[in-house]
Amino acid sequence: MPDKCNITSPHAESVVEAAGLNQVLLQLTVIDWCNSDEFVRFIDDIVNTTITSLTLKNVDIQLFDDTFAELSLLSPQIITHVNQNNSFDLSELSQLHSDHDVVRIIAKDDFLKTLNLVVPLFNNNICIGVMHFNGIIESDEPAPNTLSFCRAIAALIQRNFRLMDNELRYGLSMLSASQSQDEFHRLAFFDSLTGLANRRLLNQTIEAEYLLAKNNDVVGALLFIDLDFFKAINDSLGHAVGDGILVEVAERLKEIPRAEDFIARLGGDEFVILLPGLSENPMHAEQHANLLAEQLITRISEPYTYKGQSLYIGASIGVTLFPSKGQQADDLLQQADTAMYQAKSNGRKKVSFFDITMQRKADKRLHIYNCLKSAIAKNELFLHYQPQHMVQSGEIIGVEALVRWHLDGKKLISPAEFIPIAEETDLIIDIGIWVLQAACRQFVEWQSQGIEVPQLSVNVSTRQFHDQNFVDSILMILDETGMDPMQLNLEITESVVIEHAEEAIRTMTDLKNVGVSFAIDDFGAGYSSLSYLKRLPANELKIDRSFIQNIPLNVSDMAIVEAVLAMAKHMGFNVTAEGVESRQQLEFLQRQECSFYQGFYASKPLSAEHLAIYIKRLQG
Repeated sequence: MPDKCNITSPHAESVVEAAGLNQVLLQLTVIDWCNSDEFVRFIDDIVNTTITSLTLKNVDIQLFDDTFAELSLLSPQIITHVNQNNSFDLSELSQLHSDHDVVRIIAKDDFLKTLNLVVPLFNNNICIGVMHFNGIIESDEPAPNTLSFCRAIAALIQRNFRLMDNELRYGLSMLSASQSQDEFHRLAFFDSLTGLANRRLLNQTIEAEYLLAKNNDVVGALLFIDLDFFKAINDSLGHAVGDGILVEVAERLKEIPRAEDFIARLGGDEFVILLPGLSENPMHAEQHANLLAEQLITRISEPYTYKGQSLYIGASIGVTLFPSKGQQADDLLQQADTAMYQAKSNGRKKVSFFDITMQRKADKRLHIYNCLKSAIAKNELFLHYQPQHMVQSGEIIGVEALVRWHLDGKKLISPAEFIPIAEETDLIIDIGIWVLQAACRQFVEWQSQGIEVPQLSVNVSTRQFHDQNFVDSILMILDETGMDPMQLNLEITESVVIEHAEEAIRTMTDLKNVGVSFAIDDFGAGYSSLSYLKRLPANELKIDRSFIQNIPLNVSDMAIVEAVLAMAKHMGFNVTAEGVESRQQLEFLQRQECSFYQGFYASKPLSAEHLAIYIKRLQG
């Protein structure tokens, strides 16, 4: 399309603006048709927009008799079916077939200064018909932008003929001659597994109920339900068992009391319940929605029987009320989904209502994610190193590499903020590899400078550990940097092992065989399993800082630390206490004969340069 600076006539400029409005439509790759009436309205709207934009007399479409047969009954009035041999002579058809992009002037009125154009319509390489643009006001030849607009509209029309035809043919292929229209409707609008409404029907219903609530000044609610712990059952027992649980969940959801409430399955383990017209009072509507959500969590959490054993799942539910200020019908699913993630972060099996602060948090998370994707390329990531010491002697035994991020080289983003976002995607794999490479290079550089650091510890995320290239990437980094594998210690959390125990043990063993050691990080904070722990080729346990920070005030934490230390001693593990910040905490660890510690009491994390100074000072 020409740039506006090259356009002189007001008429041409209006054409470009109209074409610009349709760029979104032109870029669509899938049209999610709801019914044939919508298809007819779509064609009519495009034609009417074209007539208005180009100030045309009329637009008509001729389809050849033997093309798009199934569309005959759905065609708008502007479409006619003709015999191609009567519509064009052989030379004209030959020209249409040989040039897909032809726009032909077929009539011209010198008195009215108008002309008619015809654009061929194609399905792949076959001409299926033509589109006429009659009465274009032009002084001589059509302007390039007019031709461009006509081509674009014709391309949009022919693609959507093809989409609708394909959908109809697919639907007809799924039905035998004896099947009814009701069956076709069921296939189009209902989930084949549970029998609940699907996303297509849900979207239509949301639109209708939102408009109804707005017109009648009543408040409704939309509940977004995501099953907790379902994936574990699906992975361990198979999809057939998982499907059985989904069917049972659907049956339990159908127990809701009001007939007008609408239930749908979005896919996977996600369900939606639409509660229209709860009350004229938003507070009463919120109370009703909250009560139902709590009841649903209780019902979904009841056991599911499989081969004589009881299986347990839960549900996290996000809720949004409607209508509200600044809200559109299209916002409801996203808002409820955002609230559902908040419910999960609150500990699962919870209900959370959407508010604008959640949206701001979600927008912020998206901004951080987008910026984080280019952080490595922009050289915004850097490392700090926290010293690790012997509890009894204070001698330094290693350092832990900790990643930091200066967004745009200015704003320091907390790891607690960006690491969880990275862990949700494959970004954490790229970041993890960068950290390993940078830390190993720095470690080798310290050695060349005569700065003796016994061991380097690096955190490895769950997603990174289970990446199929994990072992190869570690070996490659060791080779590239010249790092001694005997001095590399990888820290993994308990969840890495619990989720895929056998795979984790094999991976750890492969690296253990070349000299790399392992520590179990944040020990005690997750779901510890002694049966797995005794099989792990790990050297060290790191007691989570949450058990250290309240010593000596919290007797229970002290008892837990004592028990972990006693167990570790019998099982042959060294133990590092994280988060040591006071002399009392260190003295307690000394009495309990803990191996190592790290924390602010010894030193905060330091840059590579400051750590070198710190070590030189310790070593005299």
